[in-house]
Amino acid sequence: MIGELLGILLILFGIFWVALGLIWAIAYPTLLIWGLVFSGKNLDEMIANTVERETEIISKNGKDLLSNIDGGYRKDVKSSGIVWAGAVYGPSHWHLLRGFLNNIVGGSVDIFQKVISAGRAESMQRLREVAINEGWDEVINVRIDTSPMTPASQKKGLKAVEVFAYGTGIKYS
Repeated sequence: MIGELLGILLILFGIFWVALGLIWAIAYPTLLIWGLVFSGKNLDEMIANTVERETEIISKNGKDLLSNIDGGYRKDVKSSGIVWAGAVYGPSHWHLLRGFLNNIVGGSVDIFQKVISAGRAESMQRLREVAINEGWDEVINVRIDTSPMTPASQKKGLKAVEVFAYGTGIKYS
């Protein structure tokens, strides 16, 4: 009785691993091809959307709210406070494969630069939107921090990048 039950459990365990292997053998190449076809287009659409929102805000306000200078000495400051926004961007499996192959051949890994640039642009745009929503007239001393996000269990390799933008919001009287 126990031997038959153990045999059935071993057969079910084997079927589970075979099914998992088949799913992986079909799903991963399918997702890789999906990334090949759509990831570049999606990244370009995200960049275009960010640029469109940025242009709209700058044209509405007549100037960019963000600057990395201190704003100079002014006596008409009513209030100030910290303003921050962030974004997390990660390359697709297709981008990771292209980066891996590019590292073997050598040269600049342009796709990672594009992903990080898109993340920086998005976090700066989110900072503009937060500043407007919170009623700030200007954000000075704007800084950007970029940090790689890799699972602790993984020794090397990049899975995503967190881009954090912050500055001092100023409200003038």
